[in-house]
Amino acid sequence: MEARELSRIENEMYVCIRCAYCLEECPVRLRTGWDTDGPRGKVILSYGLLKGEIEPSAAVAMKLFQCTTCRDCMSKCPANVEIMGIVAAARADLVRAGFASDVHRRVIENVKATGNIYGDADVRAPVRDGEVPLFLGCQYMSRPNNVKKFVRILEALGIQPKVVDEVCCGFPMEVMGFVDDFEGHKERFREAFGAGGEAIALCPTCTVFLREGHGVEARHVLQAILGRLPEADLGLKVTYHDPCDFSRTLGIIDEPRQILRRLGCEVVEMTHHGKGSMCCGGGGGILMSDAALSDDIAMARVREALDTGADTIVTACPTCETVLRKAANAAAAKGERVLQVRSIEDIIWKAVK
Repeated sequence: MEARELSRIENEMYVCIRCAYCLEECPVRLRTGWDTDGPRGKVILSYGLLKGEIEPSAAVAMKLFQCTTCRDCMSKCPANVEIMGIVAAARADLVRAGFASDVHRRVIENVKATGNIYGDADVRAPVRDGEVPLFLGCQYMSRPNNVKKFVRILEALGIQPKVVDEVCCGFPMEVMGFVDDFEGHKERFREAFGAGGEAIALCPTCTVFLREGHGVEARHVLQAILGRLPEADLGLKVTYHDPCDFSRTLGIIDEPRQILRRLGCEVVEMTHHGKGSMCCGGGGGILMSDAALSDDIAMARVREALDTGADTIVTACPTCETVLRKAANAAAAKGERVLQVRSIEDIIWKAVK
């Protein structure tokens, strides 16, 4: 295997001191119990691939794709190892060597054919003129009612969003190792949405990738509306699930809680919250390639939410909402307490409509 991407990040692997702090809260390792499934194990596997001491195989690829890219490991690493960069490089080299999963290939082909991860040519952004560019992302383009709510919320708060006929930001290509496809997709994205400048984004992951992948000064929509929201008294008791790209990448921790409290919600915290929040299990492509593992991780998070006594778990990420709702329904079917899963825009809409 030609370790083209791994060779570029070789020095980063030498920084790892094998201390195992990264293993403590890794959502994958907590479910499987294997060191090779944790961040330290993935760094060692990657080094073995680079040096030719480990032969690339479907089994090795499975281990390196069993990662939600939640970045909890990086927040705990005392040596500040760029673990996600190493995993991304290993994935890219494995994809080039022919070890991509079929489901990941289909998703990438969907993006190339239709501009969205679903392969649905009818999924289109509701184009409109405005003053502030608004990026929806694939998840929200497939949720037109949620988009309508956000647009109306922004308008009610004095912000006129501009929506163009956008395409996927390309994050799935990068995170799943299809870096060559992403290089070809960049120009398509920039022709549709533009390069650089400022924008508001609805999805936490898209917010991060607009910055990191395209140089757009993106703010999440919650940051844009926080100071404009009126007070309300919804009288709800909720617990808030921090999306990983919010808490550990963007540092958006207080803003959603401030919004919920401003709208009259009592917020009770789970044991793991804020920067130390537990991943929902939906990120990094694992939701598509290993649904059973994703479900196990999500169930652990739902049970943590149930322990708070809250009636509702609220999140600001559409992927988190999907996997947590599935887990909450599965828990209820087993006789556990019913837990509602709501997107934060539903709560905001209820207050401002």
